Amino acid sequence: MYILKQGLSKKERRQVEYILSEVIDLYGDFYATKNNIRISLRDNVDELFKYIQKGSKIVYNPESEKGLALVLKEKGFRTYIKILTKDEHEASNLLKIINWNTKEDLYIKIHKNNPIAKICQRQSYKFMGDRGSEILLCRKYIPRLEKKYDKDIKGE
Repeated sequence: MYILKQGLSKKERRQVEYILSEVIDLYGDFYATKNNIRISLRDNVDELFKYIQKGSKIVYNPESEKGLALVLKEKGFRTYIKILTKDEHEASNLLKIINWNTKEDLYIKIHKNNPIAKICQRQSYKFMGDRGSEILLCRKYIPRLEKKYDKDIKGE
């Protein structure tokens, strides 16, 4: 069962800290930018929790330590997704949860050789630009029709 939330309890913080200690950021893509300096969120857990308190959302499975994702809201104009995971299947699951529950345009800046880039492209993320060793991918939000319940249709 995946959780997508803003703000964490002490128990949830410990779970996230455990996941961060278990998963290695091989490609260096789990970071935030502050004053034009990249800050590794895996190595600076307090910064990660500050972002979550200020409006960013975290997605993880408390029954698994395979990885987590962050819907990062910085002061800039874009909302970025940052993924830290052990395997591609987990990355796909995290992206599905984010895509279904986020109602805004989403961006991912990721190293070209990171296998998660292909997963993103399979889930409707489009190539936006080349940034040297990285690429920028974007998924434009398209509002989907909300289901009407039988009660609403009958006018009750």
